[in-house]
Amino acid sequence: MIIDVNACLGHYPFRSLRFNTAEKMLGLMDRNGIDRALVSSLHAVFYRDAHRGNEELFEDTKSHGSRFIPVATVNPKYVGWERDLAEAVERWKMKIVTLVPNHHGYSLADEHGRAALTRIAQYGVPVMLMQRFEDRRQRHHWDRAEDLQVNELLEAAGAHPTLKFVLVNWLGLDGQRLVEAGLKGRCLIDFARTQVVYRKEVPKLIEALGVEAIAFGSHMPFDYVGPSLVKLANVRSLRTGDYEKIAWQNAAGFLEIEG
Repeated sequence: MIIDVNACLGHYPFRSLRFNTAEKMLGLMDRNGIDRALVSSLHAVFYRDAHRGNEELFEDTKSHGSRFIPVATVNPKYVGWERDLAEAVERWKMKIVTLVPNHHGYSLADEHGRAALTRIAQYGVPVMLMQRFEDRRQRHHWDRAEDLQVNELLEAAGAHPTLKFVLVNWLGLDGQRLVEAGLKGRCLIDFARTQVVYRKEVPKLIEALGVEAIAFGSHMPFDYVGPSLVKLANVRSLRTGDYEKIAWQNAAGFLEIEG
C-alpha cells in the first residue's frame, strides 16, 4: 500500500502537464503501484475564485473515492472564503485544506493568513503548505510567486498551537527547529524534495521528529514518480516497520482515513 500525499490535478498556466486529469492520474498511479493520493486543484490556485476549482475537484474525484483524497484550497482574501471553507469541510467532507499565500497575495502572519489558519484549526483538519510548485530557475517570467520560507512556517506553528501541518515539496527543514516550534507530533512531511541516502535529510528528520512525521510524496504530475519510489525503497534500510509507516500508515493516521 502507498498513499501519495503530494499530487495535483488541473492545468498549470506556465507549463503543459501530462496526467493532470483524474482518469490520467489513475493510470499513472496504477503503473507505479500507488493506491491513494491526496490531490489539490491547480485551478483553485489560479482561478480568481478558488472555490470554483474546489467544485471541479469534488466532481472529478467523487466517483473515485477509494483512490483520491481531495484537498480544499482557500483564498482568505476572496469574499466569502469562510462559506467556501465550510462547504468543502462540512458538506463535501474534505479532510485537509491547503493555503497558497505566495500565489494569492498574503502571508501566513498577516490578518488574512491568521484568520484562515485559525478557522482551519477550529475545524480540526490539517493545513497543507507547499513550499513551491516549480524550481525558480526554470519558471516562466510571469510566475512571480516566491517560495514559502521556513521562518514563516515556524511562526505560524507557534501562533496556532493546535493546528496540524502537512508540509509538501519542502527543502531546508531542520528537525530540531520544528521540534522547538512545537511541531513534533503535529506535522507530516513528504520526501519529494528531500534526500534519504546522500545527505540523509530524511533520517535526520526522523531522528528529531520520529518516523511518524515522514510520508511518501511524489509531486505528480510535475515530477516523475520514480525518484520517490527509489527513496521509499531506500527506507527499507531504516528500522523494521518504518517502510509501511512512511508508505501509507503515517498519512492514514494523520488524516484519520482508512488505508
